[in-house]
Amino acid sequence: MEKDDDNKVFGVAFRTPVEDSMGIPHILEHSVLCGSRKYTTKSPFIQLQKSSLKTFLNAMTYPDRTLYPVASMNDKDFYNLVDVYLDSVLHPRAIGDPNVMAQEGWHYELNDAESPLSIKGVVYNEMKGVYSSPDSLHNYLTFQALFPDVETYKERSGGDPEKIPSLTYEKFREFHGKYYHPSNARFFFYGNDPVEKRLEILEQYLNDFEPLPEVRGRSEVPTQSLKSSPYSVHQTVPVAKGQEANKNTATVAWLVSEERLPENEQLAWQVIDQLLIGNTAAKLRKALSDSGLGSSVIGGGMSTGLKQPYYSIGLKGMASKEDSQKVLDLVLEILTDAAENGFEESALDAALNRVEFGLREFDTGSSQRGLSFMFSAMSDWNYDQDPIQGFKFEEDLAQLKDNMAKDPNYLKSLIKTRLLDNNHRVLVTSSPDSSLEEKKLNELKEKLQNVKSGMSDEEIQEVMDQTKKLTALQAAPDKPEDIAKIPRLTLKDLDKEAKEIPFEEITLEGGVRGLTHSLATNGIVYADLVMDISGIDTSLLDVLNLFTRIASGATGTTDKSRVDLRHYIDTHTGGVSCSWTTFSPINRKDGEVVVQEPDKVSIKLEMTGKAVAEKSDELFQLFSEMLYDCKLDDQERVIQMLKESKSGMESGLVGGGNRYAGTRLASMRHIQGLISEKSGGLSYYASICRLLKEAETDFPSLQKKLQKVKDAIRSADPTSYLINLTADEKTLEKSLSSAQKFTATLPGTPAEGAGDPRDIRSGESLEKFKESLGKDVKDEGVIIPTQVNYIGLGGRLYQPGERVPGSASVISNFLRTAYLWDKVRVIGGAYGAGFSLNNRFGTFAFTSYRDPNVKETVENYKKAAEFLINEDIPDSEVERAIIGTISGMDYPQTPRVKGGASLSRYLTGYNHEDAQRYRDEVLGTSIEDFRDFGRRLQKALDEKSATDKPAIVAFGSKSSLSNSLEEGLSLDLIDAFAQKEEVKMT
Repeated sequence: MEKDDDNKVFGVAFRTPVEDSMGIPHILEHSVLCGSRKYTTKSPFIQLQKSSLKTFLNAMTYPDRTLYPVASMNDKDFYNLVDVYLDSVLHPRAIGDPNVMAQEGWHYELNDAESPLSIKGVVYNEMKGVYSSPDSLHNYLTFQALFPDVETYKERSGGDPEKIPSLTYEKFREFHGKYYHPSNARFFFYGNDPVEKRLEILEQYLNDFEPLPEVRGRSEVPTQSLKSSPYSVHQTVPVAKGQEANKNTATVAWLVSEERLPENEQLAWQVIDQLLIGNTAAKLRKALSDSGLGSSVIGGGMSTGLKQPYYSIGLKGMASKEDSQKVLDLVLEILTDAAENGFEESALDAALNRVEFGLREFDTGSSQRGLSFMFSAMSDWNYDQDPIQGFKFEEDLAQLKDNMAKDPNYLKSLIKTRLLDNNHRVLVTSSPDSSLEEKKLNELKEKLQNVKSGMSDEEIQEVMDQTKKLTALQAAPDKPEDIAKIPRLTLKDLDKEAKEIPFEEITLEGGVRGLTHSLATNGIVYADLVMDISGIDTSLLDVLNLFTRIASGATGTTDKSRVDLRHYIDTHTGGVSCSWTTFSPINRKDGEVVVQEPDKVSIKLEMTGKAVAEKSDELFQLFSEMLYDCKLDDQERVIQMLKESKSGMESGLVGGGNRYAGTRLASMRHIQGLISEKSGGLSYYASICRLLKEAETDFPSLQKKLQKVKDAIRSADPTSYLINLTADEKTLEKSLSSAQKFTATLPGTPAEGAGDPRDIRSGESLEKFKESLGKDVKDEGVIIPTQVNYIGLGGRLYQPGERVPGSASVISNFLRTAYLWDKVRVIGGAYGAGFSLNNRFGTFAFTSYRDPNVKETVENYKKAAEFLINEDIPDSEVERAIIGTISGMDYPQTPRVKGGASLSRYLTGYNHEDAQRYRDEVLGTSIEDFRDFGRRLQKALDEKSATDKPAIVAFGSKSSLSNSLEEGLSLDLIDAFAQKEEVKMT
């Protein structure tokens, strides 16, 4: 694809069907990026992560294909990425070195003859994490049930942890030889680079191969024949003890057709999905939500990304598995009504407008346009269909409108024929089992004991030797000459200038500040309304998330029901929402940015929306109506939203403990982190449970709290408001007129002496909130039902008033992509590991993701400083780290993203000069900066004072955390889901 876009994209996809659940495509996806014919380092992938200007670099395994995409805005860098990826997939080291599969897939590990046998492997541990998620297991069963006769969909291409250890190296090699051939590949290019150059690169690799037409035939995915009668399946999934109540899940799913849907019908189903489940007021989603049968609606409606389309919808959080029949009955009832009676005209107009808005916005609405094009193309191309048909939406859109105009029953007939008259329907139910996780762990333990007991002394010694050999290979540094083979940029190739986002500051009616950004937006205005609510009583922070959902239209307004409001939003705009966040202003010393005091924070409420120029009046009218006139008296809907939030947090805590560990660590150091913990961290789970109980038993009390938030907003000082507009010049002119009319009618009274929305206006209650800081910090272990761990360690690295130099970002990047990659991921077997540095508050955090270890990971964290101080780090590695850091600073931005970034800078006081100074320091990073950082980190890790010492927060199973206590860690254990009261802040 030729496109006037600097962000160039390349991808190669292989069709990779499976016959079992050993995870071969997934393990191969990891393994091919671990060295190749030309690039002989242990992991060219991580070398590219370190030292390219990539804007995207990844690989992904689908049920029936494996995709390897890269992107960069630098031509030289882009072709380097393409070359490395092509050599990696076509000539990987992994097919000649079994150690690669052992590392990325699975291997037995035994350090001495007396120790228990264990299994390690990156994919193995990743999938143990996936199989700890009830949602993932439910989705897997749905696929299995929909495609009972098609192995590649019935089995798990990602791998089942119980089946992965059955994979042999011979099978692994055979799979690559069978499917990784150019005749089974689809190559995609996008951007403004010369087409001839693309073809030259491809030709260099394709010349090594002879055509092999039969490979495409043997990779073809079979077609699942439609069944003649409905059926049902059931399974049990792991949950925490004491949390069995309301944990049943049901999905109603159809295999829609034996053929792919025509493009114009796919577009019609986008409209139908919008009508049925596209928002909380959509017919089917609303009926399920309001039924009281469960906590959250699940399922995405029509899916067309695989060979055959399927439709799914359901509920999680049901009281019993028997309720699944009620869910099925309700789904069929609503679909029957839709097929017989259709939809209101206003609903049809709204749905069609929303779909059309999304299609037309596409070119400015995604920072990775090329990737979006590629993913869309591969959904058809993988099945040998026209890859570009889906891009030509104008013709299909016109056809859809014509079909709807000529035949009022068009959409109704699709629902009837594709769903109601289709007997290939399955009811999938998952029920909770609090003993399942422990049972799985015990089964694995017993299995490994039996494997070891069945080994001879020679076989045990062989495993020990292999363990030692693999660890030595993993720990050995790459040879400098091997690293030098990987093409890379030099510092001379980097842009020395920080990118500036021009804006104009204006004053609107009522003294309201405004920012405008004149950028090409294709006639769309992106608007933000920001107000300071820092004076709000901190006892109301618990309900802010609930209030912003209400102000996003969840319950309707005084003049519009929830359904009517949603129709109005979708008819006149591209969407409107409300949210809140915290900002900490820049702290300066001698004109330079320094670490802020831990108690400096402001709380901002924000309305965001987008519309075409002609609808900007309606957009601002919605801002006003949704924020000031939202309804707070819908008890049933409030209860439903809190149940959804509770359910979402339960899934998040099990599947993303690293994020919650990071939030909890930050809460010990500064108010911004403390607010995040109380409003979205582990502490918030107990708050949601309490609010849910209050909503059910004393709703007037909760309603009073919501009213206090609303009153605080209505009485907010208008001079604390800020309106941010991003649009092209013509659209800005119209939008500014609408904004002026809006600000002229704002409620509230200007405060004496006020006048800057960037002021910190902390109320007395927020001042009291600061008392929570400075308490003794403690190491914690948070128990969740999982087979893997998420390990965090953090503290303070810079004191208030100290400068955080740009070199700190370079070294943070180096720790992630060098030390932690080798120690925690490659050798330790975790799926991921990171190091983050909060420049504003001077705090740091190590975190790991889907980690088989606890104490070992903590020990690796604590040795990071010594590594920076003493390791022989060549200048070339420092330069690579600089390039990789600049990559993260120069990501592609749409006009919408640019406008948002400019707003954030304005609110914090961070300016272009600050950005340029920081960039200069990044570019000037030296090895001495690494040593200095290491010494500073060592001091922070060695800190012994009760308030400043580093802390550990580990999320994991009770078994893993208990074992870590026996190994010498001192952790206060907390059961994440057995909290009767709010988790106390340490």
